[in-house]
Amino acid sequence: MTLNEVLRFVDDIVFDKTGKHLDSLQKAILRATWQGEKYSKVAQEYNCTKFHVGNVASNLWQLISQELNEKIHKSNFRAAMERYQISNFSNVFNLGGNNCLKGNINLCPDNTHSPETKQKLPTTQTANQNNTPLPKVDLRDAPDIKKIFYDRSTELTTLKTWIVKHRCRLITVSGISGIGKSTIIRHLIPEIESNFDHIIWRTLRTSPPLNVTLKNLIEIISNVTEINLPNNTDAQLSMLIEKIRDMRCLIILDDVQQILNTGQLIGNYKPGYENYGNLFKIIGELPHNSFFILNSWEAPLEIFNLMDDDSSVSLFQLTGLTEKVAREMLKNRGLLDEEKWQELINFYQGNPQWLKLVGETIKKLFAGSVAQYLSYKPLFLSDELTNILQQHFQRLSELEKQVISQLSEGEKYVSISQLLEKSQLSSPELFQTLLSLERRDLIDKITDKNEILFTVKPVFRHYIKNYISHKYTTTIPNIL
Repeated sequence: MTLNEVLRFVDDIVFDKTGKHLDSLQKAILRATWQGEKYSKVAQEYNCTKFHVGNVASNLWQLISQELNEKIHKSNFRAAMERYQISNFSNVFNLGGNNCLKGNINLCPDNTHSPETKQKLPTTQTANQNNTPLPKVDLRDAPDIKKIFYDRSTELTTLKTWIVKHRCRLITVSGISGIGKSTIIRHLIPEIESNFDHIIWRTLRTSPPLNVTLKNLIEIISNVTEINLPNNTDAQLSMLIEKIRDMRCLIILDDVQQILNTGQLIGNYKPGYENYGNLFKIIGELPHNSFFILNSWEAPLEIFNLMDDDSSVSLFQLTGLTEKVAREMLKNRGLLDEEKWQELINFYQGNPQWLKLVGETIKKLFAGSVAQYLSYKPLFLSDELTNILQQHFQRLSELEKQVISQLSEGEKYVSISQLLEKSQLSSPELFQTLLSLERRDLIDKITDKNEILFTVKPVFRHYIKNYISHKYTTTIPNIL
């Protein structure tokens, strides 16, 4: 089998599984593996980290493993491809009659191995050579693994430890849009997949009712396309619990913020979606063998209520890239004026998506000069970024909008006593509002002489001061 035949062969596998063809990075990984080259060479060629190349490769090996009924990895890939004869390929790919073609590859070097000579292998359960079952993976709602993945090894280690060692049953990964929540969860899967029977990624982007979500999960775990379920949601929940007690499942529910209400303090549900709270509470409180990850801009209230020092429920609030990694990102984007990079990184909170957007703006308008971009006041925010910030602002309650707008008027930190002294809010209203804003990761705080002081995150402060009307700042007198 030639390298080109291998590329076509694996392309067919990836397309069968994902509906997408191999991209250039995946082809480079296969080419390097076939030729015995290191991942570091591919990383250098594609201006990304070796860690990212390894994660993309791991996903490829997973897809190939599921089809070949054998655990495939870098060291055995070429040998596995070379030794497989037509009997193996025909069974795995369900080739009928005397058809010996997979894509443009002839899998029949002679006529001694016909498709009828071997018993058909099962397709619902795969295993490697050590008879260890491979997980059944359903990532149809998951995002693609990005070609460039900047180092998040610390965060990945934390999440892996919580699941594998501490056995947290319910983890919420929260953070502002663009911070990298989906990306980090996507790269976590290959590192922990061997611990599970099923891995399922489902999005709540379209706000499906709970019974729709439960039915879908039960069908996948039960390995059936249609199943008769009781109409009662509580009965469906009981059935799901029994399923995840019998099997070890990793279930990711993405875009959870879509079932949470706007215009209220953090974590409240849209009308008609309150029963999701019951699901999260049951998952967190009852013993079972599975793990749920909620991916959301904000955490549901149940998460805060269930967390304690010895809890199976955890909240992971994802923050921006470290300065070192963010600098690597700016360097790869060809930006100039390194002495100004820290100021840019701090302003955009190390948010990889926001740094990418501003990087494109700087390249198009300022020939890559960060210093020129920062010299114009107020700083220009692209429409893409202002739309993102607007979505977050619109989710806030009226009290949150008032308080965060008031905090954005000055440049210094503000104490609770100052807010209470000048505003018309009661102390319970202010305390609850500040807690909600902090949980949304929109404000920072420091301790000064045993007193907590608050301020707004830089880019959000800038957005409110320069892109939002003063309707909210007039509600509370300016105290700064």
